[in-house]
Amino acid sequence: MKILAVETSGKTFSVALNDNGKTLASFIYDCGHIHSEMLIPAIERILKDTENKYQSIDKFAVSTGPGSFTGIRVGMTAVKTMAQALNKPVIAIDTLTILEESFIEIKGVKLVAAVDALRNEVYVKSKDGIVIKNIDDFIGQNKKYKNKVMIIGNASIVYKDKLAKSLGKLSVSLTPVFSIPKASVLAVIAGHYKSEPFSKIRPVYIRRSWAEEKSN
Repeated sequence: MKILAVETSGKTFSVALNDNGKTLASFIYDCGHIHSEMLIPAIERILKDTENKYQSIDKFAVSTGPGSFTGIRVGMTAVKTMAQALNKPVIAIDTLTILEESFIEIKGVKLVAAVDALRNEVYVKSKDGIVIKNIDDFIGQNKKYKNKVMIIGNASIVYKDKLAKSLGKLSVSLTPVFSIPKASVLAVIAGHYKSEPFSKIRPVYIRRSWAEEKSN
């Protein structure tokens, strides 16, 4: 079962090809939001390097966000187009789940995925799904885990000083490379998720983009 995964929810995008749980190849590019120019060449490079063709892919996997509106649109458009052309199913998984699944449980440490939502806010999971929280509210909810919590995601970089001061240095101890959702992880966990027709895949937009808000 070959799964081609695409993760474009942030500044850094990645592509990976997985075969029955084994990563055949992965590509990570810190492109500064030029996903539209680099994504297809990256996919074609991976297929060439692994001696595969588009027709070899059994399923596609894509990150649905939250994150960069433009990046998410580019990734989802590419995957839906390929899936439609090849009549293949798609597995859609949110960014926070990809981050969570990047790590195994650490005894005595609470792992919390958080992605910067700008405006001093973060995207996090709650019992109601993915929500936006003010960074101070997020810190307040996790203060009981001070020195026992680790933040996974770029929120740990953007709000590093504030998080370290309130939740302890452990909370921001991950190096930047471990705070990026990766297609290689997406490809692995996608094998355990139910696939859907490309037409039913939707992005996770918690709110409208700044451009859309300013147009009103």
